Amino acid sequence: MERHVENNRFRQEPVGGSGFCTRKAGEIGNFRQDSLGKLVAVGVKTLVLQAMTCADVTAAGDAAVKAVVGEERFAMIQSAKLLVVGAGGIGCELLKNLVLSGFREIEVVDLDTIDVSNLNRQFLFRRVHVDRPKSVVAAEAVKQFRPNANIISHHGNVKDPQFGLEFIGKFDVVVNALDNLEARRHVNRLCLAAEKPLLEAGSTGHLGQVTVIRKGETECFECQAKPSQKVYPYCTIRSTPEKPVHCLTWAKNLFDLCFGPEDESNLLADLAAEMRKFQAQESVDGEDAGRRIFAHLFEEDIKKQAQLEDLWSDQRPPPGPLCYEDALKNTERPSTDADKDKLETQKVPSVAGDAQGFVAAVAKMYGERRELIGQSSFSKDDPVAMDFVHCAANLRMQNYRIGRLSRWDAQSIAGSIIPAVASTNAIVAGLEVVQLLHVLQSVGKNMKDSKARTVWVRFPEPSRKKILQPSSLHTPNPDCFVCGSRTARVALRSLEECKIMALAKGCIQGQLGAHKPALYANGSCIFDPEYPEPGEEAEEEGLHPEWSLSQWGLTSGSLLQVEDEGQGWSINLVIREEPDLDEQLYPGGFKVSQWPTQWWLQVEAGAGAGEEAAKDMAEKKRKAEADAAEATAAKKAQLDANTVALDD
Repeated sequence: MERHVENNRFRQEPVGGSGFCTRKAGEIGNFRQDSLGKLVAVGVKTLVLQAMTCADVTAAGDAAVKAVVGEERFAMIQSAKLLVVGAGGIGCELLKNLVLSGFREIEVVDLDTIDVSNLNRQFLFRRVHVDRPKSVVAAEAVKQFRPNANIISHHGNVKDPQFGLEFIGKFDVVVNALDNLEARRHVNRLCLAAEKPLLEAGSTGHLGQVTVIRKGETECFECQAKPSQKVYPYCTIRSTPEKPVHCLTWAKNLFDLCFGPEDESNLLADLAAEMRKFQAQESVDGEDAGRRIFAHLFEEDIKKQAQLEDLWSDQRPPPGPLCYEDALKNTERPSTDADKDKLETQKVPSVAGDAQGFVAAVAKMYGERRELIGQSSFSKDDPVAMDFVHCAANLRMQNYRIGRLSRWDAQSIAGSIIPAVASTNAIVAGLEVVQLLHVLQSVGKNMKDSKARTVWVRFPEPSRKKILQPSSLHTPNPDCFVCGSRTARVALRSLEECKIMALAKGCIQGQLGAHKPALYANGSCIFDPEYPEPGEEAEEEGLHPEWSLSQWGLTSGSLLQVEDEGQGWSINLVIREEPDLDEQLYPGGFKVSQWPTQWWLQVEAGAGAGEEAAKDMAEKKRKAEADAAEATAAKKAQLDANTVALDD
């Protein structure tokens, strides 16, 4: 076979025979070797090599999509206005999929900045992007795939006022790629209030799910109780911890990084080189190594973190560095009258105690356990490992102004981390785009007539080969306090001891997911989110956040109205006093449950009835609760096989 070059065009004559694939500069095709050892082409036709402009790339991509989905659906894709919430693991894959599928009008919101630990699974980001806003960089990156796409980025919290109902209302569909429960609840309520379809997705390890939420037609995000969130966003753990468990997770990874085998999936893996500098040699004092690690982690790194101004605000102040010498001077330990009867491990140590404990734990590892360095892994039953993790976590809590823990509490809540898996994120993001196409086709139609589904992603097992498990969309739960009956009941130990601001923050915000709730009793406002703390301004408005519920005249069985203007959400709240409420089961002091719709209607209908009517209502209540419990148990049995994923 001869190869001819004519005007930058390669022309190769096809020949028979089998061959192998190879690539050389200017040559693409299948070749085989002849008897003389020369490469000859097999089945290769004329190949034209020429530079392609951005317009050419866009046109070629659009033509490919149009050929698959058809003219009508492609026009619908190009005109759809989308809001993507989250630009992390799923969000990066989702944005890339959307622009390559022909979507042009996209806005993306994300609060976080890029951390080095993101680079192994969030492929739109590079090392030069570290510390830049995720939403901004992601938008810049995907515009290179489709330069004609109109992508607007917002670096901020989706719970901020500028992202309220008016903002949500301008989009055709909202697509979630969030990694925390509170934000998901908030977006769910905004979409219900604005009557906009919501695509909800998440992943945890090898598990994931995608579902569609549309007001009045499908379950909303809160129709079924969610399991306790035991998996935490990497970015929160690395950069903006808000809870003790975030710091404990960070400390556990630090222990494995310093004393365990190399592990690229460790969320602190980028610190490995720095930590190796501090590893003590035979001639180096272990305590000296501990003090140097202390200075690096709790003073120098914190100073750098505090300089990232975009992360901090009045509501979330920057962390404060802590030097070892100053820590040793802080010998005061938090104490209450109840501490007198506690064991030593149940008491919160002083900052000095944590600093000394951290250095002592490092010294032990480099001393009596030197031969185990590189082989150790964290165990809450290992006293030295637990000392290290407890003290390191408490020192980080001190940096970020989070209440520190006793060793007892730290040991009890130390749990496992499920790593984010890039392939799961990619599958979930792809499924979101498929469901999005079904949603757009169902505009003006009932969702039950669409092809939209809830799809679960499961790791294949011998008894279950399929990775994807679709199921029909469920109808709304009539007893859901968000999209259904809008009535819930709250049990608490004492009306005299519970303050109205504790109810608002601990229960209505903490457990019911409200953002800025206002509380009303008998038509009068008793709590205003603009005046959450006691003070002169609150008193001028006739508000007393420090008053107990009984001081406001509330009794067991009283009805409160809760309104959250920002979420467009309201709920009736029935207060019930339960002196025997188990504090271990309900550490926050509140037990929240849904109020069956049928029973609430009967209470309204039977108000003022006689004793027989009351007995009849009680019997109907028991039956309604039994029916609700049976329905919930059936749904839970189905959900147990399909774990709800909450991360990344």
